[in-house]
Parts: sequence; C-alpha cells; structure tokens
Amino acid sequence: MEHKTPLSYHFKDKHIWFDMTMLAALFVVAAYVPLLKIVPLVACLELFSFFSFHLLAKRSRFQLQGFLGGFISSTAVFLQILNDKKFASTSERDLLLTLLFALCSMLLECLFIIFFLADQLAFIFYIPFVMQLLFFITAIIYAQFHSNLLFLSNQSGQPTVDIELLIDHPINWKNVAKLSIFILGLVYAMHFIGSELGLSRGISTLLVSFFEAHAILVSVMTEWSMNPQDIDLINLLLLILLGNTISKSYLVFKGSNFSHKWFFIAMMFVGFALSVGATFFCSFLLE
Repeated sequence: MEHKTPLSYHFKDKHIWFDMTMLAALFVVAAYVPLLKIVPLVACLELFSFFSFHLLAKRSRFQLQGFLGGFISSTAVFLQILNDKKFASTSERDLLLTLLFALCSMLLECLFIIFFLADQLAFIFYIPFVMQLLFFITAIIYAQFHSNLLFLSNQSGQPTVDIELLIDHPINWKNVAKLSIFILGLVYAMHFIGSELGLSRGISTLLVSFFEAHAILVSVMTEWSMNPQDIDLINLLLLILLGNTISKSYLVFKGSNFSHKWFFIAMMFVGFALSVGATFFCSFLLE
C-alpha cells in the first residue's frame, strides 16, 4: 500500500485545514440541532481513517489494511477478500486475520457511534459490542501464535495486492453527504415502516442490519435520543449484531477464496452467543 502524497504535504495545503474547520463548525451546529450529529460523526470516521492510513498503513501487513477498510465498510472488505480473484492465492491464515480485523474495526466504530450519539448511556448498552470485540481480539491473538494449525496454514507469502477502499484525502465530503442522507433516510424509513406497514421496529432493524450495521445503528441511536421511553434499546442493539452475524456468515459461505467456511461461521455465532449471554447476565445482576 502506497500513499499518493506524504502526510506532511497535506498540512501544507489548504484543503486539510478547510476540512477540519468545516468539521468543527458542524460540531457547533450539531450542538443546537441534535439530529445533525450524524454529519460530523461520519466526517470524523473519514478523518480517522485518513490519519490511520498515513500513520499506520504504509508499512502495515495485509491484515491492517482490512482493519482500516473495516472503518469504511466491513461488508465491502468481506466482499473483496472473499470473492476477488486477486486474493485467491492469499493464505487461509491471512484471509482469516483480515476478516477478523475488519470485524474488530466495525465493532470499534459501533462503540464510537453509541458514545457519540448517546448522553451518559449506561455501560450495559456497550456490553454486546465490547464482548464481541474481546472475543474477536482473542481469536486474532490465538491465530497469530498458533499458525501451525492446518486451517491457519501460512505457507504462502505475504499478499502483494491491496484492499481498494482507502482514499488519500482527509474528508471526502461527497461521501459524507451521501452516507448522512442515507442514514437520515433510514431514520424516517423506520418511522414509516412502523406506522404504515405494520412491521415492528425490531423486524425493520434486523432487516436493514443485514446490509449496513453502522447506518442502522446510527439510525436507532438517533431515534432513541429523541424518544428514549418508546424504544427497547438493548434488544435493538442485539438485533443489529444478529443481522451482522447472519450477513457476514452468508458472505463467507458464498465466498470462493476462503475454504474453512463452517469454522468462521461457527466463530461468528459463538461471538454473538457470548454477547447475548454477557448482556443478559449483567442485566440480571443490575436488577
């Protein structure tokens, strides 16, 4: 992975200062219009990926590319890694680690979304994501130190191709606008589905989470911040994780580059089960 321009060059140009000034202004506006918190949130994630790209990725391994790409779209990382022919010769161990890193960055982003959009939310609402994150981190550590296992064979060399997600620009405002509009659309679509189509909020949340977990999480948190008494937030968070588990398992099952499909699918559902178990155990203790 090569940078088009060094990080120092960006600070000599006005575009990065313009982007950061715009971001600060958006935070001020969002303080008065809570619904618009979505826009600086999306912009912050783009800026974080940009700095990570420059500070970490230049000498990184293939897995770190998956981690950074997961902040943009873990689903896109899965689709590329599992189906693109240029990754067909990549070792099973590298593919597994890259997918796990993409999941970890997705969960970190979910934690950031909850923290950013919620006001002093109890820790129990973070537990489903924290538990899965700890489980996948444990799996990464295990895979790193047990590379002699058959399904983690690392006989092939390091991959020479890149994941085509990272953009060498501080904030792509076109992407920010598109994603923000999409998320705002989800907020109103969920209202419409619940009021006009008769589907419960839980079912609509699960259906959308099959395609984009981050967007539906922002939508749920935004709706909850406006009507906290009408939403069973903990169940909706678990439904989002269930949808993500099912969709990622399906992508692995249909993918052609990774052969140990059932191992990964089992790991996805074990992580989800631990998440559910830890959440309800903590809920029981707090009662």
